[in-house]
Amino acid sequence: MNMGRLFWKFFFAFLAALLVAGVGVGLAVFLFHQQSVAQPVRLERQSPPWPDARPSGPDEPRFGEMRLAPPDGFPPRGLPPPGGQPPPLLPIVAALLASLAASALLAWYFAKPVRNLRWALGALSEGKLETRVQPLMGRRRDEIADLGRDFDQMAQKLSQLVESQRSLLHDVSHELRSPLARLQAAVGLARQDPAKIAATFDRIDREVVRLDRLVGELMTLSRLQAGTGEEGKSRLDVIELVAGIADDARFEARASGCDLNFSASGEFVIDGKAELLHRAFENVVRNAIKFTHPGTTIELETDLSVPRRLRLVVCDCGPGVLPSELEAIFEPFHRGADASADGFGLGLAIARRAIEAHGGTIRAANRSQGGLCIEIVLPAA
Repeated sequence: MNMGRLFWKFFFAFLAALLVAGVGVGLAVFLFHQQSVAQPVRLERQSPPWPDARPSGPDEPRFGEMRLAPPDGFPPRGLPPPGGQPPPLLPIVAALLASLAASALLAWYFAKPVRNLRWALGALSEGKLETRVQPLMGRRRDEIADLGRDFDQMAQKLSQLVESQRSLLHDVSHELRSPLARLQAAVGLARQDPAKIAATFDRIDREVVRLDRLVGELMTLSRLQAGTGEEGKSRLDVIELVAGIADDARFEARASGCDLNFSASGEFVIDGKAELLHRAFENVVRNAIKFTHPGTTIELETDLSVPRRLRLVVCDCGPGVLPSELEAIFEPFHRGADASADGFGLGLAIARRAIEAHGGTIRAANRSQGGLCIEIVLPAA
């Protein structure tokens, strides 16, 4: 198995640290041993246990003679040291082997998760978005384990983004196919019956306008997803912006047999992108006009009761949406159960990304008396 350069860096670092520690401990033991050997020798005068005692051997001192007494802790003269004298290189060899084993174990412990991360990054770069590294970390509870969790979150996010792009491409292809098919049919009819060329041109013109609107919304959505806007930020009053949208929408609502009530006061100035915010608010209001029942009134309210925060609520009197779809209606090309409604399902998706680009939030909830309310919250700059 290829250990890699990081393993050997860890290995030699730990080995050097252990050897330095071992040399320090060995030097301390050696100095202590030398100090014990250099203790002063004590002279003892031999006294007989009884007055008429005589020497029993040639090596025994006579009465009144002086002899050398061994230092405290050493065996008496003539007795070998207990256990014998160990070889002088044995402690050094043992310390070296222990250092090698400990260094290899520590280096393997610290280098293994890094190798796992390298493998996971390589697999991710090859398009294997299902790669996860956290199960390989075991029970680690350190910064390297945190890095593994961050990697898994990144891989999960990438997988979701790629899946979203695939779904978006599929939906775009489906939306483009329908008007193109109608254009092709109109051209075929014009060729078969030249007397209907004028009506056919009108049909072609409507489909071209529809295609142009679809492409424009797709470009806006793409820029918002990429984090780029159509223009730089500028100082603008959001209340004034919403008031202009409400005036225009009121005419459209009355033409459809309903009405729009707008109530607001004060001002809320932020640094924002006027075109994106205008499109976001307009999409939400037009969505309410599209689905509200004839003869009803759409409520558009602003709330500045919380300091440095604007709350905008748009409520219609339409059929509402299923609870399971309250979040899905903000996804591209989602049109709920009423798929026959005019539009591409991009309006609320654009609104969400535009509001989030300004640090705000948008959510939907069904009204108890019927209809849908969409709440937008924007923070001050």
